[in-house]
Amino acid sequence: MSTENTRSLKWKEVYSLAALNAAVVISWIAYHEYQPILMQNLGITHLVDFLIIAKAIILITIPPLAGWLADRIMKKNGKYMVIFTVGIGATAMVFMVVATLIGTSNIMDVSGIIPFMIVIWLISMNLFISPANSMIEAFAPAKQLPIVVGVLFLVTELLYALEPVVVGLVTFFGDTLTFVVGGILIGGTGFIFHRVSRDEVLQRKSELMQNDRVQNQSVASYLAILVVGLLLGVGKAFIVEFLPEFFDQNFAGFEISGSVISFSILGICAVGGFLISKKIADMNLQRVLITSFVVLAFGVLILIFSGNVYVTIISALIIGAAFTTMNIGGLPYAIQNLSVRHVTYGVGIYIGASEVITGLFEYLYR
Repeated sequence: MSTENTRSLKWKEVYSLAALNAAVVISWIAYHEYQPILMQNLGITHLVDFLIIAKAIILITIPPLAGWLADRIMKKNGKYMVIFTVGIGATAMVFMVVATLIGTSNIMDVSGIIPFMIVIWLISMNLFISPANSMIEAFAPAKQLPIVVGVLFLVTELLYALEPVVVGLVTFFGDTLTFVVGGILIGGTGFIFHRVSRDEVLQRKSELMQNDRVQNQSVASYLAILVVGLLLGVGKAFIVEFLPEFFDQNFAGFEISGSVISFSILGICAVGGFLISKKIADMNLQRVLITSFVVLAFGVLILIFSGNVYVTIISALIIGAAFTTMNIGGLPYAIQNLSVRHVTYGVGIYIGASEVITGLFEYLYR
């Protein structure tokens, strides 16, 4: 019997990655809450568009670049966690520096430093995303990867669904303490993930690379991963960016706001994705994704042309269902179609592509 079939799912590593992803989500929510406030307080609101564009470019380009560098370093000297460690350390450091700068803003002008630090933070936050999430191929057999993604999806999307609660905590802590806590969360969960995964998992990854005979990844594989990432981003963008604005503009008299509906759908997606992950693990991922794309297109068309509030909500749920199945199947599909030598780069492409439409919508609905 092959090692692939006998290998068990490493829950300790999965939970440590889930904790790291939770810290990332909380940090993003804190960023979105305080970035406009900081710009207003420092009198640099004219830089808001610049930061939105910079964020979109960074989210699209840095994960693939970080993945490519991580694969190169692993190939040369077997050290996989270098980019991850740099990203975690830099992010935690920038959090602390920004907290200090905010605390001293009353006695010195920091308006020229803060935007620069925000850009550095955006870059460092995206350095460790693809190296960390590509590690799931060492946490479980290929057939069980959707189950791992189901756990990660439950944690991250549930936190996004509970964004008003997180924002309330952020407001309670205040700006300086929020950035301190953010630095501790990223640094702490990054350290735990590194400590938990560095020995057995990294040894297994090295063995996989030694046994991997694929030297060059086909362009078709990268193209397929790029398309899957792009369409995943369409689902997320329509739920998070498009739906709240569209709903409030077209159904202003409705008793529930578009934001509440958006958060509710994310919550349903989080729980639903976790519950169906085991079922998806037993299915053909390519068929799952193709079906999801068709359902997504159907839901988007209904949403755009709908003139009825309840039809709009139903169409949003359809988009949410497609978004969920694409999430659960997308990353495992990407990993299964990648050589171990190129998996981090491929995952980076997948993550970067998934942010393209969201970045565009965020700029349009700013």
